[in-house]
Amino acid sequence: MSSPEKTPVTTRYRPASRAREGVGSRRGSGGFTLVEMIATLIIIALIAAVSSPLFFNINAFRQGGFYDETVSAVRYAQKYAVATGCTVRVQITSGGYTLYRPASIAACQTGPYNTPIADPSGNATSFTRTAPSGGSGAPAADFTFNAKGEASITPDPMTITVTGSSGNRSFTVYGATGFVKSQ
Repeated sequence: MSSPEKTPVTTRYRPASRAREGVGSRRGSGGFTLVEMIATLIIIALIAAVSSPLFFNINAFRQGGFYDETVSAVRYAQKYAVATGCTVRVQITSGGYTLYRPASIAACQTGPYNTPIADPSGNATSFTRTAPSGGSGAPAADFTFNAKGEASITPDPMTITVTGSSGNRSFTVYGATGFVKSQ
């Protein structure tokens, strides 16, 4: 029996710079350089420095929420008046607001309007909210919406401003239509 011929093994010449390329080499790996890491950390620090005061001033968020709640409550009062066919009273003071209805259906159009409307969320017996610290509604307003949704306000239109440490925001109520325009 004859043995198969062996072919000589040849190695290919690689320059020294290419010999280092391979597993674990810097070229082709997904790492970051030190400069890239420092630049990223600087950008993150700048974003944190600008945005963090917004998260620590909770009163600004509360006052913005109170403004939104006040506008929604006035719109709800108009819708409630149209839906029930009874006049609804809105009372806005420097300390907050309350929505009222007549005590009975018999007094639907004549009043007095001193019975608080139940909170539709079910969290309270009356639809009353208190302004957060540093916030208020001005000027004080006491007006009604009739069964047609019209507002009895003086002056017409009436602009109500909700003040707070984060600034003043206003909304306007138009008498003829009862439209509540948020600004």
